[in-house]
Order: sequence, then structure tokens, then C-alpha cells
Amino acid sequence: MTKALNHDLLGHLYDGVMTPTGFQFFIEELLEIFNLKAVTMVIRHVETQEVKSLWLAGITRQWVESYSLDYARDDLLAQHIMTAPIANFYASNLHVSLPASFSGTRFYTEWLAPQGVAFASGAVVLQEGPWVTQLILQRAANQAPFEQEEMAHLNQLVPHLQRAIQMRQRLADLQLDQRFLAGGLDMLAMPTFLFDEYAKVTHYNRSAANLLTNHTLWLEAGHLQANDSEMTRKLGLEITKSIAASRSQEGDLNSVVLLPRKNQLPLMLMIAPLQLTGTPRTHGAALMFAFDPEARPSVTMDLVRRLFKLSNAEAELSIALCIGKTLDEVALERGTSIHTIKSQLKNIYLKTGTRRQAELVSMLLASPAFFIAQKQMRQTSEV
Repeated sequence: MTKALNHDLLGHLYDGVMTPTGFQFFIEELLEIFNLKAVTMVIRHVETQEVKSLWLAGITRQWVESYSLDYARDDLLAQHIMTAPIANFYASNLHVSLPASFSGTRFYTEWLAPQGVAFASGAVVLQEGPWVTQLILQRAANQAPFEQEEMAHLNQLVPHLQRAIQMRQRLADLQLDQRFLAGGLDMLAMPTFLFDEYAKVTHYNRSAANLLTNHTLWLEAGHLQANDSEMTRKLGLEITKSIAASRSQEGDLNSVVLLPRKNQLPLMLMIAPLQLTGTPRTHGAALMFAFDPEARPSVTMDLVRRLFKLSNAEAELSIALCIGKTLDEVALERGTSIHTIKSQLKNIYLKTGTRRQAELVSMLLASPAFFIAQKQMRQTSEV
């Protein structure tokens, strides 16, 4: 490489922050510009040797794995790189004195020679705790040895490499946090919306997706809309207040909005600030939970049975009581006697530690069975 820093190379490097393939195009461009045989870029744990990310050009994963398992301890350049100051490139023909016996080592005869590797250069580009990012370059015998000028050019790349690697890692961490949060919200049976600092809905769970289909609430350019303009303004105001509260040190500001519905009881919307502990409160967020007093609880018999060690018939009766059915209605639906139903109810009382139907229903509705979305419910919402 003649010239200071190649703009195309830097472009591929920073493109790697966002692209699914990461730094693959960057190392392929690096191979061409520096006339290399192979390039390996790896992020690994120095103690466990766990590999977090790996990008290869001109070398197969099998060769890299065999190196790690069988030959890494005999690599004199790697030893030099790991003990020398980081963020600098070193070359086998410039910085390492190879003994006369080197050509007889297993590393040379079984790993370097079969691939035609004659020269190598590398660096620990970045170290964050036990995780190191290494960039290893190789040349064949018919290619020129590495020169000091090339080391200088590579060292100019290091700050850009560090910045791009850290940016990609921070982005990956953020995306992982978002996926975990989204996954957590999807586990809730109650319709739940997540708002960012601009009061836009960034995620809603499957139960909320079902709610949006009945036209009581809907999204417009990411913002939640109600069934009339006045309610939309009121809802927007409460969401904004909760987002502001999430940035403050004050106590939680939970608010409730009752959304009128024609010929139905109002939809109850509870809006709460989302406050993350241990982080600067520079960005706000809020959660909104929707409760429909006319909706029947959605729960699977299997979860109720396992939670309270009930029989199938007892779990089925428990769920029927929770959705408002009487003992007589259950007996009629099952085609069995009221005596049998009452006998099952006594068994349920014994197993749950309750004494009356009201206690039983209260316990069941407060249990995880009615808070955690079940597969049956998820499948319905995805159709």
C-alpha cells in the first residue's frame, strides 16, 4: 500500500459496524491492497480461548481450528505479539528471530508449509478485559516479505479498527438488550407497549398486536392513536409525562387513562415510567399496560395443572370459575352431576389452600398462569 490510508478500505471497515457480515469485506479489501495470501480477524477470550467473532479471507476455518488446537503454542510471532505492546503490528521477518531448527518443528512442517505460508504479521488491535481482537496477515514465498513502511501503514489503521470494533460491539449489546426486552414483553399475557423518548412505540407484544386490530387503538407514524382526538391528546400527554418522569430522580409517576368504548366497559390503560438503575438518565422511556375488563383470561389448562398439582378435570374447573362460569354451568357442559363438580372443587380447595370460590379465583388470577402468555395464545395472535 503506497499512500496514507485507503479510503475504500476505511469505508469497508466502518461499513462492518452495521452489516450482518461484519468486517468480511474489510479483510478481503485488506488482502488485495497489501498483496496478502490470507487474513484472519478474530475476537477471542485469552483464558478460555472462546471465539466470539471470526472473519477469514484466503484461509479456511479448518486450518484456523487446527492452529488453535495443535500449533498455537509453537508460534513464535504469536508469542511476541501477546507479550509486546498492543495496538502495534509486528512481522515474523522483522521482529522475531527464528532458530535454525524452526523449519523442523511440527508448526512449520504440518501447518505453515502445507499452506505455503512464508511470512506473517499481526497485532492485538484491541483488548477489553479478557477479550482480545487480533488481526493476522500472511504472505506466501512468492510474495515480498513485510517491510517497515507497511507496518507503519498498518499502525495507522489501528485507531480506526479499535473504533469500528467497539462501535460494532456496542451496537450488538444494544440490539441484544432490545431483543431481551422484547422477548420479556412478549411473555406477558397483558397487552404491553414500549415508548421511546419521542413517545413513539418501539415495541409491542403479541397481546397488544391483537388489541390494535379492534380499532380502539392504532398506530400512526409510530404514535398511538385513540378513537377520538381528545382521547388521543390526553393519552399523548400522559405518555409524555411518564417519559419525563423516567429521566428524573423523583418517585414513579404512574397514570391511568380510561378509554371509552361503545357498548363496552372502558379500556384501562396504565402508563409507567421505565427507569433503568445504574445508568445516566439521559434518555426517557415508558411502558403502557392495557387491561380489558371484558376480556376473558387466556390461560392453558396444563400450566394451571402443573402450578397447583391439579388433575386435568380440576384444572379445567378452576379455569371455568375464573372466566365467570357457575358450577351448574360446568356440570351441564360436561354432562356430569353437580355432586361430582362439588367433589372436584373440594379437592381444589385442599390443593390450593383456599376455602371459598372467591379466594380460589383471586389466587389463580394473581398466579403466573394468567400473567405469562401461553403458546396457545401466541399461535393465535400470529395467524
